[in-house]
Amino acid sequence: MWLSMKELWSRRTGAGLFLLISYCLWAAVSLRWIMEFVEQGHPLTWVISGILLLYGLLMGLEPLLTGNSSRRAHLYLTVQTGLVFLASLLYVELDFFALLFVPLCGQAILLLPRREGLVWLGILILATAIGQTIQFGMPEAISFILLYGAALVFVAAFVIMVQQAEEARQRSEQLLAELQRAHEQLQAYADQAEELAIANERTRLARDLHDSVSQTLYGLALQAEAASRKLATRQTDEVESHLKRIREDAQQSLQETRLLIFELRPPILENSGMAAALKARLDAVEARTGLTMHLNLQEVDSLDPKGDMGLYRIAQEALNNVAKHAEASELAVSLVQNRDCITLKIADNGRGFDPESIPAGGWACRAWRKGYGR
Repeated sequence: MWLSMKELWSRRTGAGLFLLISYCLWAAVSLRWIMEFVEQGHPLTWVISGILLLYGLLMGLEPLLTGNSSRRAHLYLTVQTGLVFLASLLYVELDFFALLFVPLCGQAILLLPRREGLVWLGILILATAIGQTIQFGMPEAISFILLYGAALVFVAAFVIMVQQAEEARQRSEQLLAELQRAHEQLQAYADQAEELAIANERTRLARDLHDSVSQTLYGLALQAEAASRKLATRQTDEVESHLKRIREDAQQSLQETRLLIFELRPPILENSGMAAALKARLDAVEARTGLTMHLNLQEVDSLDPKGDMGLYRIAQEALNNVAKHAEASELAVSLVQNRDCITLKIADNGRGFDPESIPAGGWACRAWRKGYGR
């Protein structure tokens, strides 16, 4: 039974401490009554003692008696109010029985919705006023009415403040839990985006290997096989031609392999900056394609590592497209910074395309503008 009481009380803010204070008030009233009984010998001693004992017992069993039922809470408060009112009328000229309304006031605020709890506050103040008036008459009862009425209002206000603080704490914990869940979801989305970016990069590298190195190596194998057949028939002149072609293709494959390795994470980007990294990349493109370069590369502020790599990848993809599809002879690249804005422009004199022929949502150009420092 006591375990059940503890579980029920733990659901209410500060209920354990409130119960302890309530029992202190009950003990003070009971002790004061015993002292009066010893001093005066009241004929209704056992009746009042029984009322006080029953009040204390019901107060301790309140969690079991009321549970979560508002109707049972109203019945409990009605019985307890009646016991206190009866005790105050059985022994006139003792005002301290009205102290037992104080725990009931706190319980009413804790057990009932705010509006119903405040209604019980008014009922308890009214019961106090009637009891004190019957005992002492007017105007002597006014001071007691004001004293105990103020005590009831103070207790009600204090309990309401504690409830509001507890509600705010619970809302804060709920918001914190929601923020943590949102953070975990964002982290999961970021991980998925990173995995997707890695997968896309691997796909791009696989495509580049297939389009360049793989085809070149396949051509080397064919040239070697042809040279072997010519050598078997002692056609040395043609063997020399095949060997020369094999050497040229091998050198081209070596250059393309170095470019792919450089693309993975160019160390020059971290060590020397964006302008130097683009210059190195453009030199490689110029050596491979024979394009005439027009460069305007200025030193710009470094972005964060992902920003630098993103800008470099955009330039890299644009240069790859120029080399593969543009059929251009000249290429102009500009990298400048104006205050907080970095601008990268890549243009060529290739065959281009008709923008009107691009489907909705397609890319019409590969120019990128990056805001910096915002």
